Amino acid sequence: MIKPFNDDFKNSLFTGFLDKNVESELGYRPQLLTNKKIPREKVLSTLLQEFHTCSEFFISVAFVTTGGIAVLLNTLISLEKRGVKGKVLVSQYLNFTQPEALKKLQLFSNIELKISTQDNTHSKGYIFKKKEHYNLIVGSSNITSSALTVNKEWNLKVSGLNSSSIVENVLKEFQNDFDCATPVTNEFIVEYELVYNSQLLFRERTKKELSSSEVDEVEPNSMQQEALKNLVKLRLEENQSFNYISNWDWKNLLVCI
Repeated sequence: MIKPFNDDFKNSLFTGFLDKNVESELGYRPQLLTNKKIPREKVLSTLLQEFHTCSEFFISVAFVTTGGIAVLLNTLISLEKRGVKGKVLVSQYLNFTQPEALKKLQLFSNIELKISTQDNTHSKGYIFKKKEHYNLIVGSSNITSSALTVNKEWNLKVSGLNSSSIVENVLKEFQNDFDCATPVTNEFIVEYELVYNSQLLFRERTKKELSSSEVDEVEPNSMQQEALKNLVKLRLEENQSFNYISNWDWKNLLVCI
């Protein structure tokens, strides 16, 4: 049984990296995962399929939101019922991850949840263990509804046998990051929520101030309009370039023709 599997696997790699005309098993081929309207594609669709067929999963993302958990909720419930264990590593980078999303993930008994608080962790990777191989999805998608369904995202899905170097390296990198991260406990969420709400308030206040500020439109005065006309005329006549500097009421204008 191992030999036919290895043959199928090799053929898929041949199709993906050497010759697109070679027929092979689609499930093992490297794929670019994006969100598109035509033809209709979603990163979420592949993730759901991978969750459904995996025996274990590992996730490392920078941001998690309640919207991202919502689109995965039924699948996460199913994984818990099946006893499929997983490790999820998120990041405190920019304090964008929502405390409510952490609370929801924390409810799943099959998920070990940690958060990176020290480094500017910005990775986005999904690792799915199968019977004889792993599927790896690495790219730009965080666990947010927009990233998984509508945003312009690029994620590369590749497969590797359990004994492959790429699988070994990815699992090792994930485990190193996971070991250095902080367990997400009730106490941590309470403290983080204070930081998150404070920064959210600052963002909203800044946004309000920017939107309410008026930006005056700058229009050339009559002297400057005449100068521009003359410069255009000179260029047409002599086919040259000129730099003209004129004093405005409040700033200098550099006109390049």
